[in-house]
Amino acid sequence: MNRFTKGLVIVSTLMAAGVELYLATSAAYAPLLPIAIGGFVVAAGAGAYWPGQVSVAILVLPYLARAGVLYAFGTEFEPVEIVWAFPLLGLILSGRGALQWNFPKRFRWPLVTWSLVVVASWPIVFLRELDFDVAVLYLSNAANTSVGILPWEAATGVAYWVLVHNLGLLWFDRLFNCYANGGIAPLRNRVLLPLATALAIGCGLAIYQGFVDLTFLNPHLWPHMGRASGTLGDANVFGMIAALWIPGAVLVARTLPRPWPVPFGVVGVSLAAAGVFTSGSRTALGVMAVGCGALAYEGFRAWKRSEGQTRLTARRLALVVVAIVVLGAAAQTVTRRSAITTVIDRGTLGFIPGFGERRIATSLREVFWDRFGYGPVAVSMIIDHPWAGVGVGSFTTLVPDFSVARNARHLAPDNAQSWSRHLLAELGLLGSIPWIAWCVLFAMTLFARTTGDRDRFSIGVLRATLAGFGFISLMGVPGQSLPVVLTLWTFVFWFLTVQGTEVDVSVSRHQPPSSLFWIAALALVAVHAALTLADARGELRPRNRAIRFGWEYAQGIGDLERSTDGTPGRRWTERRAITQIPVRGRALKFVGWVDHPDADESPVHVTVWADGRVVFEGDLKRPPSLVEIDIPATPGQTHLLLETEVSRVWWPRAYGRRDPRQLGLSIRDWLWVGDQE
Repeated sequence: MNRFTKGLVIVSTLMAAGVELYLATSAAYAPLLPIAIGGFVVAAGAGAYWPGQVSVAILVLPYLARAGVLYAFGTEFEPVEIVWAFPLLGLILSGRGALQWNFPKRFRWPLVTWSLVVVASWPIVFLRELDFDVAVLYLSNAANTSVGILPWEAATGVAYWVLVHNLGLLWFDRLFNCYANGGIAPLRNRVLLPLATALAIGCGLAIYQGFVDLTFLNPHLWPHMGRASGTLGDANVFGMIAALWIPGAVLVARTLPRPWPVPFGVVGVSLAAAGVFTSGSRTALGVMAVGCGALAYEGFRAWKRSEGQTRLTARRLALVVVAIVVLGAAAQTVTRRSAITTVIDRGTLGFIPGFGERRIATSLREVFWDRFGYGPVAVSMIIDHPWAGVGVGSFTTLVPDFSVARNARHLAPDNAQSWSRHLLAELGLLGSIPWIAWCVLFAMTLFARTTGDRDRFSIGVLRATLAGFGFISLMGVPGQSLPVVLTLWTFVFWFLTVQGTEVDVSVSRHQPPSSLFWIAALALVAVHAALTLADARGELRPRNRAIRFGWEYAQGIGDLERSTDGTPGRRWTERRAITQIPVRGRALKFVGWVDHPDADESPVHVTVWADGRVVFEGDLKRPPSLVEIDIPATPGQTHLLLETEVSRVWWPRAYGRRDPRQLGLSIRDWLWVGDQE
C-alpha cells in the first residue's frame, strides 16, 4: 500500500499539473507548454544522476518565473507558475525512494491521508464545475456564478489548489528522502541557497520598483495600490516570502565558512527587510516582527550561554535599543520618499486600540472573525456542507453567491482570510481530520523541549518563525500560493532537521504501517469522496446553485437580441448550448431555426433536449423550415433545463459580415402558454 498510494498521489498530481498546464497555456501563453514539459522530462531524467545541480537549477525558478513570464509576454497570472511546478514534479520523481513514502512514522498517517483526500475529491469537484461535461470548457457566454466566473476559471482554480496541497506534500516527502541523513550542508547548498539567491534578486527588483519605477514588472493593481511585488507578481506573496527569509538569511549565514557569514547575513537581512517594507503587506510585517524578535531573543540567550564573555551592561543594551530605533526611523523616512504605500498608510494602526477609534473587542472581531465579511461567509459554507465541504479550490468561486445569500451583497472572489477556515470550508470536517491531526502533531514537536547538543539558536528562531506564520494564518491565507507553500515546507523540514526529530527514512521504510493505518485512511477518504460526489450532483452543481442563488445558468447561448418591429427577439446558440429557464406556465412554446447561408443545400442536424429528454431531432434548412414545439414543464420543477446542439456552426465573417461570432441555432424569446400547475 505504501508504493500504491504514493503512486496514486503522483499520478493524480501529474494529472492536475497537466490540466493546469493546458488551461494556463491554452491562450496567450502557448510557448510555455513545451518549456514546462521539456523541463519535466529533463528534471526527471537528469535528477537521478545530478540531483544537486538539477535542484539548484529548478529552485531559482519559483521566485523568478512570474517576472520572466511578465517580461516575455507583457502579462501574467498565477497559474503560469506551472512553468516551474512541472519541472519540480520531475525532480521529485527522480532518484531512489521517489516511489514510496518517506515521511517519519509519527507524521505519516495525517500527511498521507491528507494527500489521498485531495486525490479522491478533486476530480469530482473539477468535473462538477464543468457540469460533468468537458465540452463546457469551450463554450463562451458561460458562467458558474452570478458574477460571471467562467467554468475555465473555476476549473483552473481547482487544479491549482490540488498543487498547493499535493505538490507541497510531495516536496516535503522528497526532502526527507534526500536530506534527512546528510546534515545541514547538502540542504543549504542544494535547496536553501538557490531560494535565498532568487529572493535577493526579487528584493532588488522591489527596491527598484519602489524608488524608481513602480510599474516595471509590477502587474495588476499593485502599482495603483503603491505596493511592489518584486519578481513574484503578487505583493502579499512576495512580502510573506521575504519575511520568512529575514531569519532564514541569518541561519544560513551561520552555516557558511568565513568570511561569508557576516556579509551574507547583513545583505540578506537588509534585502529581505526592504522587500517586506516595499510590499506593503501587513501579514508579512507581522511575521517579520516575530522573526526579528526571535533573532534578538535567541541571540541574547546565546550570548548569556557563552563562556568568557562579560555581562551585558545597561550601556550596551541602550546602544542596541538606540540602534534599532534609528534603523526604524531611517526605514520610515526612506519609504516616505518612495512611491510605496506603507502598512501604516494602509490604516493598520486603526486596528490597534489607542491609535484608532476601535475598541479591543471590535479590533479582534474584525481581524480574526469578520475579515471584511469573508469570515461569516466561510462559516455559512461550513454549516451548509459540514462533512465534505464545498470542494478543493472552490471557495473563491463560490464566495460571491454565498455572500449574497448571507449579506445581500456581493463579495469579490477571494480566500476565507483564514487558512484553517478556508480548508474547513473546502474540505469539510471529515476532509480536515488529516491536516488538523498534522497541525497538532507538529505543534507538539515544535514546542517540545530541546535536549542534547543541538543548535539552540537555530531551533529557537525557526520555532518562532513557524509559530508566527501559523498565527498570521489565523487572519489570512498566505499558504494559498505555490512559492509560499514550497518555502513553508522547506522551513518545516529545516526545523525538524536541526531540532533532531527522528527523520531516518531507512528506519521508516522498514517499519511498514499496520493494517489499521490503511483501513482508517482509506475509509475516511472513501466516505469523504462519496459525500463530495453527492454534493456535486446535488446542491453544489452549477445549475442547482443558479436556482438557489437566483442567477441565470446559461452556457453557449447569447443574450436576448430584441427586435425593432415589436416581434419577439431571439437568442443565438453555439454548437452546443445549455440554459435553465424559470417556469412561467404549463408549457414552453419553443421556436428555433438556422440561418446558415448554405443550409438549403446542406441541412443542419439539430437536437433539442428538455430536462434530459429529447424533444426534437431532425434536419433543418433555412426558414420557413422551423422547430416549433410545445415543451411541457416537468411537474413540481421551478426551472426547465433546455439543451440544444447543431451539427455545425457558421461564421458571418466568412460571408463578408463584421459579426465575429460563430452561430448555431436561433431561438425565439421564451414564451410560456397555459397556467402553471
